[in-house]
Amino acid sequence: MEIKFNIDKDLQKEKAEFWLKKMTDKIRKITQELQSDPQILWGYRKETAYAIEVSKIYLIQVENEKTIIYTQDKTYLFKGRLYQASINLPTDFIEASRSAILNYRFIDHLEIISNGNIDALMKNGLRVQIARRKIKKLKERLGL
Repeated sequence: MEIKFNIDKDLQKEKAEFWLKKMTDKIRKITQELQSDPQILWGYRKETAYAIEVSKIYLIQVENEKTIIYTQDKTYLFKGRLYQASINLPTDFIEASRSAILNYRFIDHLEIISNGNIDALMKNGLRVQIARRKIKKLKERLGL
């Protein structure tokens, strides 16, 4: 696919134009992301609610029946289930297991454990075990 960008600092309104043979799911997702405003999830620390930009989220994980949102240096409680947090997440997020969704852009490296499992070490130091049935999809997303 040929891609061309025209940068014009005087442009009043940004626009994108695609010439395609057919519409695909991937193009639909990209279109939705381009049209959407910055997404947020609401997370709580103590009794205070914070708007967390989705692009800054490293990991959303269930621990002790609570859904926790991890950013670079903070954790927040999400008052809902994991599937509710995952609705409308951009394609940067992939399911690591039934209890964790990670932003693959914040993966520092992957570590192969002696039993054949893989852990993702995130740039903020978190370690996330990748479920065996999710390894193939992770490798595809990372181009491995």
